[in-house]
Amino acid sequence: MRPRIGVLFSPRGAASARDVLVAAGDDIDVVPLLRAGSAQRWPALPALIGRLFGEPLEIDEEHLDLPGRDVTGVVTFADAELELAAACGAHLGVRHRAARTADKYHQRSVLGAAGLTGMATLPVDGPDDVARVAAGLGFPFVLKPRRGAGGTDVTVIEGPAQADQVAAGWRWSPGTLYAEQFIPTADPVAGTWRADYVSVEVQSTLGTHEVITVFGKFPVHARSARNRGAGQMATTGDILPCGLPDGLRNEVERLVLDAHRALDMDDGITHTEVKLGAGGPEIIEINCRVGGHLSRVLKRRTGFDLVRQALLITAGLPPQPLPDNGGRRHVAGMFVPFADTGGPVRSRVSPAGLRVPGVASIDEIARVGAPRADTDAIACNVVLDCADEEGLRRTAAAFLSRVAVQFADDGVGDEDWAAEMAARLGAALPPPAATAAPHHPTGSTTGRSV
Repeated sequence: MRPRIGVLFSPRGAASARDVLVAAGDDIDVVPLLRAGSAQRWPALPALIGRLFGEPLEIDEEHLDLPGRDVTGVVTFADAELELAAACGAHLGVRHRAARTADKYHQRSVLGAAGLTGMATLPVDGPDDVARVAAGLGFPFVLKPRRGAGGTDVTVIEGPAQADQVAAGWRWSPGTLYAEQFIPTADPVAGTWRADYVSVEVQSTLGTHEVITVFGKFPVHARSARNRGAGQMATTGDILPCGLPDGLRNEVERLVLDAHRALDMDDGITHTEVKLGAGGPEIIEINCRVGGHLSRVLKRRTGFDLVRQALLITAGLPPQPLPDNGGRRHVAGMFVPFADTGGPVRSRVSPAGLRVPGVASIDEIARVGAPRADTDAIACNVVLDCADEEGLRRTAAAFLSRVAVQFADDGVGDEDWAAEMAARLGAALPPPAATAAPHHPTGSTTGRSV
């Protein structure tokens, strides 16, 4: 009899409903779950899930039973649903991942006690705590959610004026935030176009922790919110292979595995971000689910499906063999951010308009007239597949040049992340005056858009 896995879906999950359908294959049945009220907030989501898996069951903290739907385990791919998935699994007495280890203040406290981090932390419950934290940690320090994803509300507090702004403007909710010392940044390596952090994907089964792979990154885009001083560290893409020298990669992997043992991480997949800081590798945070957008890159390069591995572990089935991370071929996912998160998309862009040699797939494009928030303020999301690192560098530069032309009406490539990234890649984008079209309030497009 095939195992039946309850999957708690969310519109902001690291795996889409179609990702889960493919990953389940012919040997796992998916029982779709939704938090109560989701159908009203996102009516398209239950409709899609229903077409793929049958009508989803609604659950919340007071209604955790699954009438008529016996399951072997419960899993989610969304940070916002980790606690509810854990509560459901515990209530039913089936396989699940505990939620406590997802609390990032708890993580830092445990790692500090184990000697695995040098970054001090303090809880923050309200505006009166900000001055205390500044005195205790010094500037700069980082204010961030204890639970969260995508870098949302992660804000580097540089000095007293910014601390006062945050104290006065943040929408405070006790028990949801903490502060930690800023991880010292290493001196930049001349000519590098990769970020100063990586992510390590780990599988845990029956107390054994194994590294699946290590992803390199494109540099983050730091956004600030005008309304309340909060910010976002927006990720912009993932690269395989990671590009680390063997010795440094081994040091990073040992640190992450030691952290999993210290936290007594239970069965499942984790996504750990590690900064390559001035004092050596330092864990930024551990996310207790599959990393967003990562499975498509690893699957394209090695055939290994991170989403399927999470389902197999939850089902208690033998996991897939670890992937072969060798070889010269370079595969990357890149998501190009808008500098301004507000307002509608002004450029009409088609997949054909973004095609350059080396673009293997185009997974998402912001739609003209739609709010930029619909795509988390990302202009486009693509996969690049190249023969080697130099090929990836050239392809990424050519692609950003194409994006700057296609999204000229939205200012992409005009003193923003795309322009800075192109410079890192050794390229120059077309000047804004050559690409920008007159503003069309109705959302009509430039003659150069496709």
